[in-house]
Amino acid sequence: MQAGGLPLRRMLSAGRCGGSTTMPGAGAAQLLHHYHRHHHHARFCAARAGDRHLTAGPWPLPAPARVEVPALPPHLSAARSLSAAASGPGSASATAGLTAAAADGHRPPSLNPASAPAVPRVSADDSMVGGLPSPSSASPASTSSPATASAPSTTAAAPSTTAAALRPFAPARSYSSHIKSDAALLAALADGPAAYARGMGSVLDSIIKIYTVHSRPNYTLPWQNHPKRESTGTGFVVHDRLILTNAHVVADATYVLVKRHGSGTKYRADVQAVGHDCDLALLSVEDESFWTSPTAMLPLELGPVPELQQGVVVVGYPTGGDNTSVTSGVVSRVEVAQYAHAASHLMACQIDAAINPGNSGGPALQGDQVVGVAFQNLPGAENIGYIIPTPVVGHFLSEVRKYGSYQGYCSLGVLCQNLENPHLRAALGMSEGMTGVLINTIQKTSNAAKVLREGQVLSYDLTVTPNDLLVPVHCYDRLPSYYMFAGLVFVPLTQPYLHEYGDDWMNTAPRRLYDKAMHGMVQKPGQQVVILSQVLVDDVNTGYQQFQSLQVLRVDGVEVLNLAHLKQLVEGGTTPAPAAPAAGADGANGGAAVAASGGGRYVRFELEDERVLVVDRYLAGDANRRIMERYRVPSSVSADIAG
Repeated sequence: MQAGGLPLRRMLSAGRCGGSTTMPGAGAAQLLHHYHRHHHHARFCAARAGDRHLTAGPWPLPAPARVEVPALPPHLSAARSLSAAASGPGSASATAGLTAAAADGHRPPSLNPASAPAVPRVSADDSMVGGLPSPSSASPASTSSPATASAPSTTAAAPSTTAAALRPFAPARSYSSHIKSDAALLAALADGPAAYARGMGSVLDSIIKIYTVHSRPNYTLPWQNHPKRESTGTGFVVHDRLILTNAHVVADATYVLVKRHGSGTKYRADVQAVGHDCDLALLSVEDESFWTSPTAMLPLELGPVPELQQGVVVVGYPTGGDNTSVTSGVVSRVEVAQYAHAASHLMACQIDAAINPGNSGGPALQGDQVVGVAFQNLPGAENIGYIIPTPVVGHFLSEVRKYGSYQGYCSLGVLCQNLENPHLRAALGMSEGMTGVLINTIQKTSNAAKVLREGQVLSYDLTVTPNDLLVPVHCYDRLPSYYMFAGLVFVPLTQPYLHEYGDDWMNTAPRRLYDKAMHGMVQKPGQQVVILSQVLVDDVNTGYQQFQSLQVLRVDGVEVLNLAHLKQLVEGGTTPAPAAPAAGADGANGGAAVAASGGGRYVRFELEDERVLVVDRYLAGDANRRIMERYRVPSSVSADIAG
């Protein structure tokens, strides 16, 4: 992982799993101005000066403001601007003002809002606005109406767009079956604890050592797991019967044990909630004696974000001993940083207290209050560690309380670039002192794509929701999807699949797959990049061994949307096998005469690079059974798409 040009390491005693990077983008020109949020702690994406990557993180911002952007000349396309103020889902969670002035007397064409793509899935409790300037580059907010550009402008009302952009919130993201997600237990987060731990003795009693057995899926052979590994981490009581720790401490966990400070007894723990993008998780222990013997444990109180140069104390169970370790330092930086576990960009505090493997999930304290959660350090540097500040913790807990599961941070679904170059600014008609970023691409399934219109001044309400990535960055706590047909193994492209190419996967993985992972955007709801992962060689597929890690574009002439769709296309055309042809009959008038479309004898797979594979559908069933036995494959299809 990279942050500021240096790798980050999560502090897990048995090593780290890979993460990935954010995505630069390119595409149609649009202009996005500065924004503000209602909530004090909100997440945003920013185009940092000097790079092309989007970053994201919570940040305290003042009241919302409307902004303006001039239109582009015809050869550059019309400009768009957006100012958003987001609140909780289920209400008008983002208010935006859009302006576009015609440049050089040219009026942009009007667009029909009803023609925009359908809006996908869910929003989150503290919504995020994406593709926006960082706090260091954003200009002060103005609550006045937007200023207009020097060129004439047009205004268009869009009530239908407003209505279409607002939807009742219905959380859709759920956990895998081994995460308990006890609704009654998590709902108790709505009520504050009766008392908090006070005094160092009581605080230490509430800090827990966690022992985890991990079993990570093998994405090359998706029906298998990598060898198990064991690690230790730290957690602390954050509420009655709930322990807070890092998500990477319990990622892909098969067995979790915990023990109290000063005790040798270990207890079985269950994962109740997990948020991988913010690297936080909640555990519970059913055994009542864990909570009461020898003394009752009290939750630790969450405090404010620490100020620069304030002292903090990090408590945990680093490797090298079995007892609690206490280190101290000061806060040296508070900024948006990359979280190595899931390659997300959120608010983080840099401290100079030692954070070592095993410290992950431990509290950073000021007095009796928790001001952060230790989660990673900077390898090769002296005493540079990072803690997750309490606004991110609060967001995670509020989502779990409200929805029973963590829904994630939200995004506008845009990719953008900075506007430092004076010639580019002049070409866009930007006045002196105007700030903003140039939107290159809008994800077609995002809510922003439903309302942003070239050449119009719009006022609308927008529910900002989490947006799916074309290539998922992390797939923790669930088994890979796969489908095998006649020895051809198909999988959706994910970054964990690319991680199988090793620690240097960015250079060793196939470049075309890397480019899809870094630059691809969802164009349709449910879209996946389906690839032919490998060929398990058999008589039915002989000659195809060299085809691997290639995207499947079409099956029998039909474009493939996702892995489940590919399975449907392959099996939807299955018909009973005819009697074996007479000797010499399988020529021009035999097998060659069978149509190569759905329902015919042959299944035709069209891959990238104009590669074509044809498989005899009538022979595939017996071949599958033979191949499964030979290669010890327990099932030809993963459980999630078997139905």
